[in-house]
Amino acid sequence: MGASVFGIGLSGLNAASLGLSTAGHNIANANTPGYSRQSVKQSAPYPQYTGNGFTGLGVRVDTVQRSYDEFLTKQVQTSTSQDSYYGTYLAEIKQLDNLVADPAAGVSPVLQSFFSAVQGMATNPASLPARQSLMSNAQGLVNRFQVFDQRLSEMRAGVNGNLVSAADHVAALSKQIAQINGQIAISTSGGQLPNDLLDQRDQMVLDLNTLVKATSIKQSDGTINVFIGNGQNLVVGGTAYSIAAKPSISDPQRLSIVYTQGAIDAEIPETMLTGGQLGGLLEYRSKTLDLAQNSIERMAMVLGQTFNAQMRQGQDLYGNMGTNFFDYEQSSVSLNHTVAGVSTAFASVSLPTGVKSVASDYSLSYNPLSLGTEYIVTRLSDGVANSVSAAAMETSPGTSVLGLTWNVVTGSMAAGEMVGVSMPPVVGNVLSNRNNTVQALPPLLGGYIEDVSKVQASDYEVFYDGTDYQVTRQSDGQLTRITGGVGGQFANNANSIVVDGLRLSFSQGAAMPGDRFTVQPYAGFSRGLSIKPTDPRAIAAGVPIISNTQRTNTGTGKISQVSVDAASTITTQSAVNPALKNPVTINFTTPTTYTLTDGATTSAPIGFVAGQLISFNGWSVKIDGQPATGDKFSIDPGTSQDADGRNALKLGELQSRKMIDGGKSNYQEAYGQMVAVIGAKTNEVTIMSTAQTEVLKQAEISRDSVSAVNLDEEAANLLRYQQAYQASSKVIQIAQQAFDAIVRIGG
Repeated sequence: MGASVFGIGLSGLNAASLGLSTAGHNIANANTPGYSRQSVKQSAPYPQYTGNGFTGLGVRVDTVQRSYDEFLTKQVQTSTSQDSYYGTYLAEIKQLDNLVADPAAGVSPVLQSFFSAVQGMATNPASLPARQSLMSNAQGLVNRFQVFDQRLSEMRAGVNGNLVSAADHVAALSKQIAQINGQIAISTSGGQLPNDLLDQRDQMVLDLNTLVKATSIKQSDGTINVFIGNGQNLVVGGTAYSIAAKPSISDPQRLSIVYTQGAIDAEIPETMLTGGQLGGLLEYRSKTLDLAQNSIERMAMVLGQTFNAQMRQGQDLYGNMGTNFFDYEQSSVSLNHTVAGVSTAFASVSLPTGVKSVASDYSLSYNPLSLGTEYIVTRLSDGVANSVSAAAMETSPGTSVLGLTWNVVTGSMAAGEMVGVSMPPVVGNVLSNRNNTVQALPPLLGGYIEDVSKVQASDYEVFYDGTDYQVTRQSDGQLTRITGGVGGQFANNANSIVVDGLRLSFSQGAAMPGDRFTVQPYAGFSRGLSIKPTDPRAIAAGVPIISNTQRTNTGTGKISQVSVDAASTITTQSAVNPALKNPVTINFTTPTTYTLTDGATTSAPIGFVAGQLISFNGWSVKIDGQPATGDKFSIDPGTSQDADGRNALKLGELQSRKMIDGGKSNYQEAYGQMVAVIGAKTNEVTIMSTAQTEVLKQAEISRDSVSAVNLDEEAANLLRYQQAYQASSKVIQIAQQAFDAIVRIGG
C-alpha cells in the first residue's frame, strides 16, 4: 500500500512539475510572435483491481497541447496577405499621386505657361523678346517632361529592387519551412507533436504571406506543402523550390517573378501572384505606373507632333515656311495609294543612317513628259527643288535627294501627281521575346506613329500564330487580329500591322509561329525631345498666304482673310498642301459664277453663293456681298509677314483642340484624366488598406482569443500547480512516514 501511495504521489508530483514548467514556458513566450499557449493534458490511468474494488494509480500526463485553431490561423494568414498587398500598393502609389497631382511640380502649370507664351507671341508676333520667351517656356516644358520621365524611371527601378528583395525573402523562407518540416516529421514519428516547431512554422507561413499569397496543405506526417501563384510548389515536405526576380523574357528592363525547377526558369504570370508585397508591387507597376509613364510620354509625343504640324503651316520672319519646333526621332516611311479600299505602297522615303530627324515637309511629283522622265522632290520649307531621273528613283534602294533617300515603284504614280510627305515619330521600342525561334536572320519589327488621334496610353504584345497576328493592348487586354503576309513577313504598308494609330512592319526577316514581340510606342520619347530652332526669327507665327482684292472691282464682294486648312492627324502627310503658295486668281465670269486659275490651269465655272466657303490647294476663304462680272480676287504668297500672328493664334488654339483619344480630349484633359485615374485609385487603395488593416486586427483578436497567453491566467496556474506540487510532496511525505512506522513495527 505504501508503494502504491508513493507512486500516486510521485505521478502527481511529476504532473504538477510539468504544469509549472508549461506555465512558465507560456509566461516566457507571452510576447513571442506566433506562439500558441500550451497546456498540460492529463488523465487517470487504468485503475488496479483489488478485492476491495478498483484502486487508482495516480495521474498520467497524456501530452502538452497547444491552443490552436487551424481555421483562425489561416484566416490571419489570408488577412495578412491582403493587408500587405494594399499597404505595399498604397506606399508606391502615394509617391506617384504626389508627383502627378502636385500643382507646382506637375505638367499642367508648365504647359499653361508654355501656351501663355504662345499667346504672348500672337499678341506681338514681331517681338523678338516674345519669341524668345516662347523658346524659354518650351525648354521648361521639355525639362518637365524629362524630369517626369527620370522620376518615373526611378520609381520603376525602385519597384525592381523591391521585387528582388521580396523574391529573395520568399526563397529564404521556403528553405526554412522545408527544413523545419523535416524536423517536425522526425519529432512527430514519436507520437507527440513538437508544439514550438509547429508555432515557428506557422509564423514562417505568416511571414511568407506578407510577401505573397501562399496556400498550405497539411500532410499525414505533420509536414505541410506550400503553394503560390497558380499552383506552383514552393515547399513539398522537406524540399524547397526557388523563385527569383529576373529580367522578363519579353522586356529585359522589366523584372518578372520566375519559378525555378531544376535548370528551368518559368515566369509566373503577374495575374497569378495575388496578395502580399509581390502582388502589390506587380499590380501597381502594371495598372498604375505603366499608365502614368505611357500617358506622360504619349502626351509629349502628341504635343510635339501636332505643334510641329501647325508650325509647318506658318511662315517665319524670313518669309520661309515654318519648320519643326520640337525635335525628336523620326522614322522612315512608306507612301500609300488607296484605290478601291486597298492600300498599296508606291514609294519609300528613308532617313540616312545616323540622322535623327529632318525639320521640313517635302513633296514628290511625277513628270513623265519631260526628257528622260523625271521625279521632282521639293523641300517645302524653302522651296528648294531637285529633279531626278526615273531610272535613279525607281531602282532599289533609290537615290538621295535633299537629305532623304527616295525610292518609287515603277508605274505607280500618275502624270502630274503630287504628294506631300512628312517624316513621322518613330515607335520607341520593339523587343523580341527571348523564347522566339532562333533564326539566321532575326526578324526586326519596327514602325512609326501614324495617327496621333488614335494612339492609346499603352504597350502592346504582338503574337504570330502561324497564320494571323494577334495584337494585345496591355492596358486593358483588348485583342486585335491582323491577317499577316506569307511567312509572317510584311513586305510593305499594304501588309503592315495597323492598330491604335501605330503602323508596324518587318524591315528584316520574318516571324515564325509562336513568336512574340513587345511594342512600347513612346519609350524614351521625352528623353530624346528637344527644341529645334535656335533663332527666334525662325518661329513661324504668320500665315504664308494672303487674300487680295483687285482695285478695279465694281461689285460689292469682299473677300475674307484666307486660312490654311487644319493639318491632318496623319503624321506621314505634309502639314500643308504642296501647292499652298501657288498664286490663284478667283475670276467672276458672271455675278453668280467664278473660275479658279492656278498657273496655266483654269477650272470650269463654279456656282457662287455669298458667304460660302471656297476651298482650293489646302486653303479656304469666303467672299461676301455681290461681285460683278469681271471682278477678281487672288490668293498670293505672303511677302512681308512681320506683323502677322495668325498662325501663332492657331498654335494657341491647340491647347483646347480635342485631338487625343479620337478627338475626345485635348492635352490638358488627357493629362487630367490620367491624374484623376491615379487619384481615384489612390483613394480606393487607401480605403481598402484601412479596411483590410481592421480585418487583420479582428482576425488576430479571434486567433488570440484561442492561442494567446493570458498572464493573469498563467499566474493562477502557477499557484494551482504549486499547490498541487506541495500536496503531492505531502502525499509522498506521509507515505514515507507510514512506511517507516511499518518498518519500526516489524523491527
